[in-house]
Amino acid sequence: MNQNSFITNQDKLMSEIVKGILPKTRAIDILVGYFFFSGYHLLSQCLANKNIRILVGLEVDKDVSKGIQVITPMSASNLTLGQLREKYYQQFVNLVNNSDFLDNEQKQKSFSLFLSKIKDGTLEVRKTEQPCHAKMYIFDYDGHNNEGGEDPGNVITGSSNLSYQGLAGRTEINVRLKDKQTYIDAKKIFEELWENSVSVIDQSTLSQWEDKVIKHVWYEKLFSPYLMFVRVLSEYFNIPSSSNVLTPHDITQGKYSNLKYQTDAVQLALNALEIHSGAIIADVVGLGKSVIASTIARNLHLKTIVIAPPHLVRQWQVYRDEFGVKASIFSTGKIESALAHFKEIARSDEQFLIIIDEAHRFRNEFTEDYSLLHELCSNNKVILLTATPFNNRPSDIYSLLKLFQIPSKSTLKTVENLGEAFRELIHAYKKMEEAKRNDRLPESEIKAEAKRIAARIRSIINPLVIRRSRIDLMEIPAYAKDLEHQGIKPVIPDDPKELNYKLPDEQLKLYLRTLDLISSDDKSDDAIVRFKSARYKPISYVKEGMVEELTAYLEKTTGVKYSLLVGRQQNVSSFMRKLLVQRLESSVFAFRESLNSMIESAENLLVWAEKVGEIPVSKKRKLPAVEDFYDITNDTIKEIYDSFKLYEQKNLFRIPLKFIREDFIDDVKSDINLLKKIRSEWFGKNDQFLIDSKLEEFSRLLREHRTKDPKRKIIVFSAFADTVNYLGRVLQENGNPLKVMKFTSEDATTANREKIRLNFDAGLPKELQKDDFDILIATGAISEGYNLNRAGEIFNYDIPYNPTRVIQRIGRINRINKNVFSHLYIFNFFPTEVGEAETRTREISTLKMAMIHAIVGEDTKVLTSDEEVQSFFVERFKKELGKTEIASWDTPYRKLLDQLKGTEVYNEAMSIPYRARIARCVETTTPGIIVFGKKGNDFVFKMARGEDIFMVTAEEAMKIFEASKEEEPQAVTTSFDAMYQNLKSKLFADEDRRGLEGRLKDALGIIKLMRTSSQVDRAYVEDLLAVAKADALSGYEISFLSRLRRSKILEVSKVIPHTYLLRKLQTIASVEAGEESLILTEQLLKA
Repeated sequence: MNQNSFITNQDKLMSEIVKGILPKTRAIDILVGYFFFSGYHLLSQCLANKNIRILVGLEVDKDVSKGIQVITPMSASNLTLGQLREKYYQQFVNLVNNSDFLDNEQKQKSFSLFLSKIKDGTLEVRKTEQPCHAKMYIFDYDGHNNEGGEDPGNVITGSSNLSYQGLAGRTEINVRLKDKQTYIDAKKIFEELWENSVSVIDQSTLSQWEDKVIKHVWYEKLFSPYLMFVRVLSEYFNIPSSSNVLTPHDITQGKYSNLKYQTDAVQLALNALEIHSGAIIADVVGLGKSVIASTIARNLHLKTIVIAPPHLVRQWQVYRDEFGVKASIFSTGKIESALAHFKEIARSDEQFLIIIDEAHRFRNEFTEDYSLLHELCSNNKVILLTATPFNNRPSDIYSLLKLFQIPSKSTLKTVENLGEAFRELIHAYKKMEEAKRNDRLPESEIKAEAKRIAARIRSIINPLVIRRSRIDLMEIPAYAKDLEHQGIKPVIPDDPKELNYKLPDEQLKLYLRTLDLISSDDKSDDAIVRFKSARYKPISYVKEGMVEELTAYLEKTTGVKYSLLVGRQQNVSSFMRKLLVQRLESSVFAFRESLNSMIESAENLLVWAEKVGEIPVSKKRKLPAVEDFYDITNDTIKEIYDSFKLYEQKNLFRIPLKFIREDFIDDVKSDINLLKKIRSEWFGKNDQFLIDSKLEEFSRLLREHRTKDPKRKIIVFSAFADTVNYLGRVLQENGNPLKVMKFTSEDATTANREKIRLNFDAGLPKELQKDDFDILIATGAISEGYNLNRAGEIFNYDIPYNPTRVIQRIGRINRINKNVFSHLYIFNFFPTEVGEAETRTREISTLKMAMIHAIVGEDTKVLTSDEEVQSFFVERFKKELGKTEIASWDTPYRKLLDQLKGTEVYNEAMSIPYRARIARCVETTTPGIIVFGKKGNDFVFKMARGEDIFMVTAEEAMKIFEASKEEEPQAVTTSFDAMYQNLKSKLFADEDRRGLEGRLKDALGIIKLMRTSSQVDRAYVEDLLAVAKADALSGYEISFLSRLRRSKILEVSKVIPHTYLLRKLQTIASVEAGEESLILTEQLLKA
């Protein structure tokens, strides 16, 4: 643009023109619509010795920093001039505390000059009486440059406000006028407006300015470290509230009480659902998660779909009616039907509420059920209910989060990139698991890494998770007072008691001999024939020279890679051995049934090979862990043959015998003979049991306990339906006077469920309660969702590998507002020393339980009285710890905050402005700074040490901010600003440093290949690619794509529908950055 008379910020900047004029002036009068401090800062050094009058027509300051509009428009208001000044004072305070107004060293120097000029009277700021949008800069030349009054000054008028943008940042149109008459006319206009304006900042209002503004901003102030700590607690742990939220008492007309911890959970969950589209309600068993979810559903007024285990469907139908929720209830086995129902009734862009009870069942994202659930939850609001959100691994929580979070576009700002963070945690977990397994690291290092992983996960998911234990309810004053007022006292079960039994010598010798025979160890130096586990690893018998041909055959006919088959069939005999040991430790009956099933399975394989000429093999990459078999039925595991049969029905393919060596059949026959020999040694030709020491001891204890306390009913749990059936039959056959009922998934009829409710649920009216049964013997089919609180004792007849089962069991008798007994007893039947060494029952339970404790806290000691779980990596219990319920990590902080609320200390802490910064002398080897920031309603803690910037967990941050009342603050040092500015620039940065994982990389390759096909809709392919790149597909879908053959490309849209992709894209597009603000900062100096 040819710039002769116009100043446009193109070839020449307005700021440079002004700076060129100012050396010739003694004073400058400025009339603008808006006064931005950024404009004054740009000119501040040139204005140091000038008299300045600034007349603002619309706003004294208006600043947009990271999306926050600090000063709101008021020009159309009818405020008096005095009210305007008060309003401006408030806005200046907001401006300083909530934006980058003074948030660097140079701006603070400019502001210092600004204040000094006000104090010496050389700077005045006023507001026009009426709104005025004009812009005019009037320069009064000094005596050396005004030519004796003939050239009194210059005028610049046009579009530029006194702001960085107006002076330099964007295109403007201004003109510089140099003639005398223009100067005189401009001066006259300015003086008239000035005469009728209201003072905002000048010498006459300086005391008000200091009292109303300077006193309330962080500038040049040092605040008590203790008060800073209290302010952090208040900001972080504040529970959002809304006065129009319906409570359980309101909704049910008094049937349910208003317990404060529950109403707080409703508020927290509603907030999480609004911001993150999901919430995880993870209160310990018995605190009323279903009541909380039902209350939330009623308040949201959304159409609702509930996914619940089959035995909880009826309970949810009752909740639906009691709370007046528009809900359809589906069992966990009917997710496909739930999805079809949603597609049938959902309007375009309509959001549903999806409630998933016992959500930990869906921790594996590579299953078809998870994929269907993932599609159902897409772009809907999601509530996950689970007392154990972390069941095994970090990948479990990640799978749950992916139901409502897009990993690369997460609304969570507690982490820079959700997907990247969890991939790192999953990798770290695997490394620690491997190190523990191979004894490569000392226990102390493994424990430290376990704690680090747990704390990191806790910090990431904190905005989503509502988690309280009974210890929390007793420790947090507000909850404790509320429960006491309502006559409720939480009960912590007494220390578990360990029950042992010894095997007779002959049986012990048989036990050890059996273990030796089924061992997978290589003991070829003796002549003993041992269990080869041939039936479970046929791939180990491929003929020499035929591997390549078999590899090609498998990939052509099944898409399965030979190398994966080899890998998955390792350690099978060890697996079978441990399962047999567990079954034996449970009951001799269960052991016999497993032997029979294994023999039958192997014999069936021989028949198959003889008649079909093929060997059946499973498609899975590896043989499942014991835990995977346990999840096949509600009874955990029915028996091994059924488990394999179910497993193979879904994943079966066959290998022709021509590829397999002849000794495979010989070894299968050898295994059959060996198992029959073991069966004969144990049970004889007449299939008779030897003495059952465990059952004898158990029967004696039952009689003793019922005699001692006849009002206290008993629940007996076993992992195995075979054992439950055996116990139920024997106890009744022997004429035992006890009234025993047994319950497995096969007994789960409506009539039996009603019997349980009438005999064991204290929540029923007294007149409906019955005493037909005193003892309930059950499998895991009853450990979730049933209220059994008329019982005061639990016997764990055998210890399950999966601690989720234990948590659910104990919760059945420990209900928060329906406790019958002041003491609850737990008895565990631990295996004998030999058995424990093989099954490692305690160790495996501890490994899993430890992460549950470390991540979210758990309030029930389920293992032994003197050993409490610490870390899921440890090889044995850490003794003498945790003899009470485990409180959440944040309970001491919440307790302190609760005690401080309403005090002078709390009120003083709450007056600390945002962006306050102090230095502290602490015990640290590396000086640095810690910043507490906020994005939307999520908080973030980050530290800077030199050039290094890293996120810290909330738990770590609280320890850093924690201070004594006596500690004195220090001023920040000269090194502060550089570190602070660097950290601030990256405080909310989203980074995706991930490399593509193998399966995702393969899947993207397939999608790009689909682009070349004329048979596939181009729009579908592009949307699929966008969703895949955002990491928004489930593991099952990625796995499906990565294995897809070109001939099957047209099937993709059936597995991954376009409507599902469009909902995912809608979710991705709706993720907003949210408002950002910086709260508090501390510089850490060496003490």
